[in-house]
Amino acid sequence: MKVSRGGIGFGCILLSLWLGLGSARAAQPAEGPVKLTIASFQIGSSWYVYSVTLGRILDGVLPKGSTIDTPPLGGGAANTRLVEAGKADVGFSHTVANRWAWDGTVAYDKPMRHLRGLVGGLDVYYLAVLASGRDVGPGLETYFQKQKPDARVDLNPAGSIATYAGRLELDLAGASPEELKKRGGNVSMVPSSVLRDDITSGRADAFVNVITVGHPLTTQITQVHEMTFLQPSGKLLQEMHDKYGFTPAVLPAGSFKGQTRDVTLPHTTTTLIARDDMPDWLAYAITKAVCEHTEELVAATKALKDFKPEDAWKPENLNLPLHPGAARYYRERGWMK
Repeated sequence: MKVSRGGIGFGCILLSLWLGLGSARAAQPAEGPVKLTIASFQIGSSWYVYSVTLGRILDGVLPKGSTIDTPPLGGGAANTRLVEAGKADVGFSHTVANRWAWDGTVAYDKPMRHLRGLVGGLDVYYLAVLASGRDVGPGLETYFQKQKPDARVDLNPAGSIATYAGRLELDLAGASPEELKKRGGNVSMVPSSVLRDDITSGRADAFVNVITVGHPLTTQITQVHEMTFLQPSGKLLQEMHDKYGFTPAVLPAGSFKGQTRDVTLPHTTTTLIARDDMPDWLAYAITKAVCEHTEELVAATKALKDFKPEDAWKPENLNLPLHPGAARYYRERGWMK
């Protein structure tokens, strides 16, 4: 769409970056229209809704004649790369992906040190494994090791953090692609539309995704097909935290049709990120727009209902150094000293 008009210890050497005191480009006044690309994810994702809504908000606050592009591309692992490479000006990312990108681990083969945080703690994203049917599971490991050892599992295409995180969790559950293949099952990476059809037609037994409350695709599937949210064991949850940075969080019962019980899942949060060379005035304007248009954001999706702008600058909600332009806004509001 084009509109025209869900912490890292960096050490003392990076303290100034955490506080937004250093920048690759000095603060600049707005000199005219800007062209802005927001990296999100495919249609059917919460992030696409976020990006379109943010595009509309920015259309009203950026200099007249600015263009905001919100293509349905990217994903939780891809957006950090797009922003680092300058192929997107801002992007939605996850705190865990930010940590991996900065360190150059898990989904990344080298550190990405040009990334900066603008807004953190936008939502809660759960790493969920859903199995087809009501009377399955509910234990994750039990499902894959005893009930359905030959399960056919769908994952998002490469670029989504769910692709990486899903593989990590399946490996820990004894259901790696290699293990499933030996037992007659498989893991397929498919787009949202195919994933939905695979589940409802019976071509897939389960799918893995990172979801918010109100997640469009998961809502669509659970409205028309009985699904079970599988519960990882305490041991698996601890491993996901210790090895990969996911912390446990409760997805409340009733978040989706047919979900009759609380489920504790690995979780992360959404952040809005930019490069260190984004002009300070622009980083300030984008940060202010997000923090002062919460009603409009929540009206677009209830996944953002618990966003607290006063906490959006905190290191644990970003896992990246804070951009100086964003830091200036948070200081002006008195939220950050």
